[in-house]
Amino acid sequence: MDTIAETIPTNKLKANVPILSFRAAFEPSTIDSEKRSVVVRWSTGAKVLRGGFFTEPFHEELSLHNESVRMDRLRSGAPLLNSHASQHLSDQIGVVEDAWLQDGAGYARVRFSGRQDAGPIFQDVKDGIVRNVSVGYRVYKYKDVSQEGDPVKTLRAVDWEPMEISLVPIGADAGANIRSFDRLRTESEKENVNECEIEVRAQTKRIEESMMHIDIETIKKETLEAERKRISEITTLVRKFNLDEAFSASLIDQTVSVEEARSQILNKLAERTEKEGNIRNHVDVHVTRDEADTRRSGMIESLLHRYDPKTNKISEKGTPYIGMSLLRLAEEVLVRNHISIRGLTKSDIAQRAFLSTSDFPAVLANVANKTLRQAYELAPQTFRPFVRQVFLPDFKEVSRIQLSEAPKLEKVNQSGEFKYGVLSDAAEKYSLGTFGKIIAINRQVVINDDLEAFTRIPALHGRAAADLESDLVYAVFMANAVLADGIPLFHATHTNLGTPGAISEVTLGEGRKLMRRQSGLQRGRDKQLLNIQARYLIVPAALETLAQKQLAAIIPNSSTEVNPFSGLYTLIAEPRLDDHSATAWYLAADPAQIDTIEIAYLQGQAGVYTENRQGFEIDGLEIKARLDCAVKAIDHRGLLKNAG
Repeated sequence: MDTIAETIPTNKLKANVPILSFRAAFEPSTIDSEKRSVVVRWSTGAKVLRGGFFTEPFHEELSLHNESVRMDRLRSGAPLLNSHASQHLSDQIGVVEDAWLQDGAGYARVRFSGRQDAGPIFQDVKDGIVRNVSVGYRVYKYKDVSQEGDPVKTLRAVDWEPMEISLVPIGADAGANIRSFDRLRTESEKENVNECEIEVRAQTKRIEESMMHIDIETIKKETLEAERKRISEITTLVRKFNLDEAFSASLIDQTVSVEEARSQILNKLAERTEKEGNIRNHVDVHVTRDEADTRRSGMIESLLHRYDPKTNKISEKGTPYIGMSLLRLAEEVLVRNHISIRGLTKSDIAQRAFLSTSDFPAVLANVANKTLRQAYELAPQTFRPFVRQVFLPDFKEVSRIQLSEAPKLEKVNQSGEFKYGVLSDAAEKYSLGTFGKIIAINRQVVINDDLEAFTRIPALHGRAAADLESDLVYAVFMANAVLADGIPLFHATHTNLGTPGAISEVTLGEGRKLMRRQSGLQRGRDKQLLNIQARYLIVPAALETLAQKQLAAIIPNSSTEVNPFSGLYTLIAEPRLDDHSATAWYLAADPAQIDTIEIAYLQGQAGVYTENRQGFEIDGLEIKARLDCAVKAIDHRGLLKNAG
């Protein structure tokens, strides 16, 4: 006698109704070679143990009464698929011509396509090579048929619908009860099933009370985090002991706990040790790793080539992946790592590629890092010639000592003693600062094949890092900050301010004289002139043309007089200076002769540096672009300003 059941509409569960699959077999005697058709048995309704997303484990039975099975879809030309794949039209290899229920089983006659790619599959069916089929179905209503005292309840599907029939390589077990559980896409992508109901035995009060206290979104988030952690730990353990990726995928698909996975890994290691006699086959490991490295390199090449074909050439390694979308590359990675993609949605494929393997995140991260670094290195930076680059071991404040010139040598009389000289010094202090940004590559990027998201955007961040360095350097000129001696960088006391005037033979001559007349820190009779030679003429963009004329071989407005400044200075035009003054210009010495401005990086990390990690707040990959940098004027004597 059936028990009283409680009804819950599926739209209140905030989860997708699942499509399931059931392994069955061909009826060999029914093959019709001329019509390219065969009869398959697609269900016997056997009992199977299941576990839902929010439910406890239960036994499932399929009712094969006519009133329980919705046969319209099968009888209306449902597809015959290759291993449940449904991403492309080529995945359909035939059609269901008829379907019926008979003697407690479900049958269908399927006809194979006449396409060239379907021919070999039909031939394998005729030859008995391919013998198994699998039906995908959706359950709309269950009835609780458990007996009192059963440790696990039994639910009978009394309203369900076969959706498609597939040829599969894995055969049925003796009870024909092998089924796979695949999640549907969102309701907007599939048929509306809000009118469907699931019957389960329960007390109304208990359900209402539990639903009041359950935060579904919190549970989903916590469950997803737990699943990510489980997959990550199992994958790490399997790779640590050099076990096959297929074994890792098997543990993940079985939804075993990490503890159970450890136990199975130990058993696997024991089997391998016994089989190999404690001898590791290093050659096989190396070959596999080389193949994986080659595959990753090829994928990286293909994506970089898509981003910028002129700069990034493609070799033989990348040829197989030309034109592949990001989702197609994700499928390739999963298949190569022996992870089945049968029945997975686009979202599932993207998420599994991020979580189940390290290859796919490594490919995307490598491409993003290279485009970021490439853009950083190609960004124009005019300050490099007159700035000294140094590295600091940490973020502590450092002192840059300005040593004076050496004291004059004194004559030593016969049997006389050498006298000690004294060096004066001054110090400029600064410390490193950190600048950065995080770039996210999520599963939406992969599904949408959004190449811009992890090539163009990282490239913009790379350019931004280079621009930041330029901003910091030229801010030294424009801010005219106070140095350690309490005087601004450009000041009359420092004798590095020229008489205001446009760039000309007169003003250039004065500037050259002031720099040559700069003296050391010693005073009195030990004072010495440094004879600093200006090397660079630095101007805003507004003065670039005028500066070019003043440095030309022939003096403007005169074809007979030689220009004394021709070839003497290297011209540097910087548009950032225009924002401060369109008339001011500067002279700078070679940093090899005297300190000018210093740009410092953290030891071992010159320029922009990137780090990658699996996303925590997002489903995907996070790339952090970081710049540990500082800029400081060290010595005023190697720089001169003219306000124009």
